[in-house]
Amino acid sequence: MSRIAITGALFVDMGEGHAIRSGDRAGQITYKRQPRARYECLTCRATEGPVEGPAAVARFVAEVRAVHAARCGTPAARQAA
Repeated sequence: MSRIAITGALFVDMGEGHAIRSGDRAGQITYKRQPRARYECLTCRATEGPVEGPAAVARFVAEVRAVHAARCGTPAARQAA
């Protein structure tokens, strides 16, 4: 039987906004509250982020696990990457 361990938590708040449906800005999103994200390592107790804004959140979510594993001093985190 293999052992499964949760080593980190990624928190993403998608923000609050609406899409503009007409005019020269059609398709864009107007935010009342920007999207934001942070990552907490449960192994070394470090926190990465928070980041805010749609582009920054997308980039952060795509890269945070590998970036943190390179910084984390614990063998479990390096193994998970």
